Amino acid sequence: SKTKTNPIVVRIMFGNIAGMPVNCGRVIKALTSHLPQDANLHIWVGAWRRGFSWNHAKIIAVDGVYLHTGGHNLWDAHYLAENPVHDLSFELEGRVARDGHRFANQQWEFIERKQNTCIGFIVNHLPDQLELALRTRVTVSEWPKNKVSEFPPMFNKAVVAANTGATGVPLISIGRQGSIVFRSRPSDDAILAMINSSQTIIRLVLQDLGPVCVPGTKKALPSLIWPKAYLAAIGEAIYMRGVDIEMVVSNPNSIPGGLKGTEANYGNGWSCVDVAAEIIKAIQKNHDNVDDARLRAMVVDNLRICFIRHSKSSAYEDGKTIGLHSKHFIVDDRCCYIGSQNLYMCDLAEWGIVVDHEGEVKKIMKDYFVPLWKSSYTGLDVDVQQVMDGLNVDRDDRQTFLGGFQSIDVAQAMMPHGGGDEFYDYDDTSDEDEARPPRPSFFWKERRSATAKTDVKDSP
Repeated sequence: SKTKTNPIVVRIMFGNIAGMPVNCGRVIKALTSHLPQDANLHIWVGAWRRGFSWNHAKIIAVDGVYLHTGGHNLWDAHYLAENPVHDLSFELEGRVARDGHRFANQQWEFIERKQNTCIGFIVNHLPDQLELALRTRVTVSEWPKNKVSEFPPMFNKAVVAANTGATGVPLISIGRQGSIVFRSRPSDDAILAMINSSQTIIRLVLQDLGPVCVPGTKKALPSLIWPKAYLAAIGEAIYMRGVDIEMVVSNPNSIPGGLKGTEANYGNGWSCVDVAAEIIKAIQKNHDNVDDARLRAMVVDNLRICFIRHSKSSAYEDGKTIGLHSKHFIVDDRCCYIGSQNLYMCDLAEWGIVVDHEGEVKKIMKDYFVPLWKSSYTGLDVDVQQVMDGLNVDRDDRQTFLGGFQSIDVAQAMMPHGGGDEFYDYDDTSDEDEARPPRPSFFWKERRSATAKTDVKDSP
C-alpha cells in the first residue's frame, strides 16, 4: 500500500446475527494490530441486522476487477479443523466484480442511513438482546481512528482498475437484500426462472431444501414451512416436462471442527425421503387425481436424491457425519448458479453468479459435480414406498405468536449460526461503542442501487 498515492480502501461487512452481535472494534484491532501507524490503508468494519435479516453474502471484490464468491464463510473451525464442511466458491475476473461492490454499497448506505438519525444512534448503543421494540441494529468501526470518516466511500467505477477487455463468457449477478428493502427479492425470481426453463435435467448441491426441523421429529421449527414456490417449480419440471432431478444434500445435523450444535449444524434434520415426498406433494397439489403408479414411476425414474459421501461413506473416520454448505445448481448442463443463497426458507441478504455458458458450465461440472455425484450417489437414500407413505405427513409448522402474529423472525432466531465467539459478544465495550454525536437525518441522500445485473464480457 505504501507504493500507492491514495490509500487502499478496505470495507468489510458482516451480518449482525441475532444474539451474536459482531464486535466491529475487536475485528479492527485484530486486523491492524501488526500494522504500522503510517500504513497507507483505510479500513471500515460494519455489521447490520433488520429484524432477523442480515448479510449472508460471501463476496471478496477487488478493484472492480477481481471477484471471489460462493458459499464459504471465513470460519476456520468449520473448514480448517477436523471433519471440515464441504463448500463451493469460485473466482472471476471482469466487470462482474463491480456488481459485488455495488451490492455492498447498498448495505453500507443502509448502515449510514440508520446511524445518521437520533434513533439509529440510540439503537446502536443498546444491548443486542433488546429487539422486541426496536428491530434494527447497525454498527461500524474505522481505522485509523480519528483520521478517517465514520463511513467509507462508496464504490465508484471511475476510480478502479481498467478491465483487460478480453472476451469472456456471459455472467449474471443475482441478489436479494433481505428486509433492507420492502418487497423486492430479485434472486428468488431468477432462481425460479432457471428451474422453470429446464427441459432435461436439474442437478443441485444444497445444504438442505427443507427448513430447520425440531430434533427427533418431522416438524419444522415454529413458523417455518418448506419453500413452496421452489417445490412447485421442481414438481412441474418433473410432471410436465419429464425433467430429471439429481440432488446432493448434507447429512443431517453434521457438526465440523468439534464445535457445538448451537455453533454449527449443517443439514436441517430431514431425510432424502422427506425431500422427495415434499416434491411429490407439490405435484399432487397442482394436479388433480394424479395416478399413483405415475407418481411412483416419477420417484424411481426422475427423482434421484442422496446425502453427500466420501467414496460412498457418509461419515469421517471418527464416525462424525459429513456436512455440506454449497449452494449450487445446474440447469440442462448449460447454465449454473454458485452463490450464498439457500433454497430453504430464510430471508437474508444473498448474492451469487449465474454462469450462462455451456462450455464453462461443463468445466465446472467436471471439476465439482461429476466427482461429487460419483462419490455420493448409491440409490439407497430414497425408497419409493417410504416416499408414498410420507405424502400425508405435515412437515410444516404454522404456529403463531404475540396474539396471532405469525413470526418468521422467531424461527430464524432459533437457527444455529456462528463461527466461534472470538469476535462476537453481548456487552463488550470497544471502539464502536464510543459515543459519537449523531448527524442530522437530512444528511442521508437516497442513492440508486443495483442488485441484479447482466454482464456479458467476463471470464472465470
